[in-house]
Amino acid sequence: MKITAFSVLGLLMVLGVAVAQQKSATPSGEEAELKALEQKWNDAYLKGDSTALDAILAETFISTDAEGKVSTKAETLAHLKSGQTKYQTSQVDDMKVSVYGDTAVVNGRWKGKFVEKRKPVNGTERFTDTYVRQNGQWRCVASHSSHIK
Repeated sequence: MKITAFSVLGLLMVLGVAVAQQKSATPSGEEAELKALEQKWNDAYLKGDSTALDAILAETFISTDAEGKVSTKAETLAHLKSGQTKYQTSQVDDMKVSVYGDTAVVNGRWKGKFVEKRKPVNGTERFTDTYVRQNGQWRCVASHSSHIK
């Protein structure tokens, strides 16, 4: 009787671990939602759509770009509206999402071509975006990028 009880308990533990591993291998709804936000952000830059970007960024948003320049949400939106930078291509990939309750971190790679102040630029960067769930919606509170050579 004891052997059977221990066998069943052991089997349940193994099955529990297998189910937990399966769940972690499957993207969560939050992961998909955050990846979709990153794609909307990317599309907003391509289209020059400051309204779409405004909906993604938190009011307290701070960005640190690959040159070390720090910008607020207002400055980021003003730059996009100004048309100083015209994106020709822009794509994000290799994204990894980690969710910690109402906070999430997205790491990924960005590749693009753009014209800034009449100068063509090709770039590849790694980025880290930090999101916080505010009133049921994910909002980016911080972004940082670094050049890949």
